[in-house]
Amino acid sequence: MFDSKNITIVSSSNEAFVPHLATLFLSLLVTKRPDTTLHFFVIDDNISLNSKFLLNRTVNKYNARISYLTIDASEFDNVVESDRIPKTAYYRISIPNLLKDTPRAIYLDCDMICLEDIQTLWELDLGENLLAAVEDSGFHDRLNLMGIQCKSDTYFNSGMMVMDLENWRKEKITEQAFAFIDKHPDLLRFHDQDTLNAILHDRWLELHPRWNAQTYLMLEEKEHPTALGQSQWEEAKADPAIVHFCGHEKPWHENSVHPYRETYFALRNQTTFPVAAPAKDVKQVK
Repeated sequence: MFDSKNITIVSSSNEAFVPHLATLFLSLLVTKRPDTTLHFFVIDDNISLNSKFLLNRTVNKYNARISYLTIDASEFDNVVESDRIPKTAYYRISIPNLLKDTPRAIYLDCDMICLEDIQTLWELDLGENLLAAVEDSGFHDRLNLMGIQCKSDTYFNSGMMVMDLENWRKEKITEQAFAFIDKHPDLLRFHDQDTLNAILHDRWLELHPRWNAQTYLMLEEKEHPTALGQSQWEEAKADPAIVHFCGHEKPWHENSVHPYRETYFALRNQTTFPVAAPAKDVKQVK
């Protein structure tokens, strides 16, 4: 049984994304309950000692600690990559085997900020499900396109996952995922996310989109195919718990029009990686 007062957070980062990781960690720390301890695990993709020192300084003033995990990158030599999605995106597949004595963890992408106490996610009753997640806001027919036989074709975004590590290990989900990658590289347009959905369809608990408020819904770039889904998107846009700067629109990019750009920089500038927001060209802002 997991400890309700000690929350395990896992992320993966390379050197370039450490400032964004620090911003995510700070957002989690300033919104948590005073009596809760956060233990951060970072899958370390060649992060420098200096960046680790600065990242540690950001969290040291809070009731938190960071552990760095080393992964055998050779396990991922044959995975499909792209310019937008690097090999490191697959590393989350190995989390249950990296944390062998940990029953539960929340995985979070680096390009996120948390605006609400994460305890709500940590205490979720997963039932028979192996994870909880939010529907991907861009790809609603993905499982059918992949030819996956499933009861529900709802496809989750792997940027935020509440993971039952204990049962994941018992069912050898990581091993199943690697087997799927080897057998179906032609299907993996969205790489690790496609892999996890192909293995865990019908085995995950769907959460309200406010727990992974993705760019498509925040910028109203797509419409949900159902009235209920669209209504939930509007609720998530009005009151997100976790903002996910996924896709093309990053707040640290010049001319970003993301509505939480200023919130990102307000948090970032409280970390040990402060930076001025890039100037906007007003003519290009819609």
